Amino acid sequence: DPYYWELEDKWRFLDEEEKAQYTRKHCPDPIPSKMSPEYKFGVINEQLDGFIQNYLKNRTRNIFNEYTDKEKFTDVMNAKYLASMAAPGEPVGLLAAQSIGEPSTQMTLNTFHFAGRGDMNVTLGIPRLREILMTASANVKTPNMDIPFYPNTKGLTQKAERLRRKMNRVTVADVLEKIDVECEIVTQPDRQMKTTLRFVFLPHKQYKTQYYVKPSEIINHMQKKFFSEMF
Repeated sequence: DPYYWELEDKWRFLDEEEKAQYTRKHCPDPIPSKMSPEYKFGVINEQLDGFIQNYLKNRTRNIFNEYTDKEKFTDVMNAKYLASMAAPGEPVGLLAAQSIGEPSTQMTLNTFHFAGRGDMNVTLGIPRLREILMTASANVKTPNMDIPFYPNTKGLTQKAERLRRKMNRVTVADVLEKIDVECEIVTQPDRQMKTTLRFVFLPHKQYKTQYYVKPSEIINHMQKKFFSEMF
């Protein structure tokens, strides 16, 4: 992106006081986060805008005339981007199912090919994908650990059990009972899909013998870490 390099050069020549003025300011959010790109003409992502501006700046020959200038070219690109967007609630699942369903039927065959392309063979791709999904694993399925204790320790059984519960790995799925999902299409301020998630956790008595964690700690983890990383 030429604008990026230009901005970086200007930043390097600033002194510390001038840099401090900019570091206090909040970095503006991208336009698509504030306006719906499927309804607003000209609202495109920053990467595509960089491609367009880079092409206009570095083109090798003049392709514009009195009928086609830079502004019209940019408008055409924005129109194509707008036409490619799908608003929330549109039935795009039918096309997606057709695109996935036809190649997946070849999983049961001895030879694999791409529909309409005799020169495109995927014989090696499907078995490798099957191997990754069905056999390859980055984590040990049955981890264990042997921890020795002094034999004459008072309350050895209780201390060992407490240590076991403290060292047991706890995930959200281990203490989660269910997730209620409610979806609805709202029209104000713009048409969009509104999804409400309700996390229902297990009672403390059902996991207190396995994990050394309290309900208040679970709620605190969900609020401060889980939601910030997931959403």
